[in-house]
Amino acid sequence: MKDQKNFVHHIRPIFVPSKALSVLYTFCLGGVSFLAFVVLGVTGLLLMFHYQPGNSTGFSSLLTLASVIPYGGMIRNLHYWAGQLMVVTVNLHMLRVVWTHSYKPPKQLNWLVGVALLMLILFLDFTGYLLIGSQESGAAATVAVNILGLIPGLGIGLAQVLFGEPSAISGSTLVVYVWHCFALPMIALFLQLYHFWRIRRDGGVRPL
Repeated sequence: MKDQKNFVHHIRPIFVPSKALSVLYTFCLGGVSFLAFVVLGVTGLLLMFHYQPGNSTGFSSLLTLASVIPYGGMIRNLHYWAGQLMVVTVNLHMLRVVWTHSYKPPKQLNWLVGVALLMLILFLDFTGYLLIGSQESGAAATVAVNILGLIPGLGIGLAQVLFGEPSAISGSTLVVYVWHCFALPMIALFLQLYHFWRIRRDGGVRPL
C-alpha cells in the first residue's frame, strides 16, 4: 500500500497546489499537444506499413495509400491534422507561458526545454511535408539545403546530415524519413516526459 501511495505521489505530488494545474489557467494546451503527439505516433506507425521512402516511390506510395489501402486516406488525414494541431497548440502554449511569466526562475530550465520542443515540432512538421515527395516538397528541401549551406564551415555538412541529397523533383529521401520517423520523435518524447516531470518538480504552473 505504501508503494502504491508513493507511485501516486510521483504522478501527482502532494506539494503541487490544487489550483496549480487549473484548466482555466493552462487551457490544457500542454495536454492537448501531448494528445496530438500520441495520435501522430499511432497514425505514423500505421502509415509506415505502406509508405515507401525514396525519390521515386514516396509520392506514388501516398497515392496508393489514399486510393487503395482501406482507411488509408483517413489515417493520413488524421496524421496531417494532428500535426497541424500540435504546431498550433505548442505555439499557443508558449504564448501562455510568456503571458503569465512562467519562464522565470526557478522554471527557466523548463522554459529552455519548451523552446527546444517547439523547434523540434516545427522541424518535424517540415520533414513531414518533405516526405510527401511532390515537386513542391522537393523545392522546399532544396531551399532548406541552400539556406543551411550559407552557414560558414558547418553549413554544407549540416545540410547533408539533415536532408541528404534532395532532388529538385522529389523531396522524399531516406535521410529525412529516418529523422522524421525515428530520431526526432524519440528526442521529442524524451523531452516531453522530462518537461512534464519538471512542471511537477517546480510546483506546477501557477503564476509567479
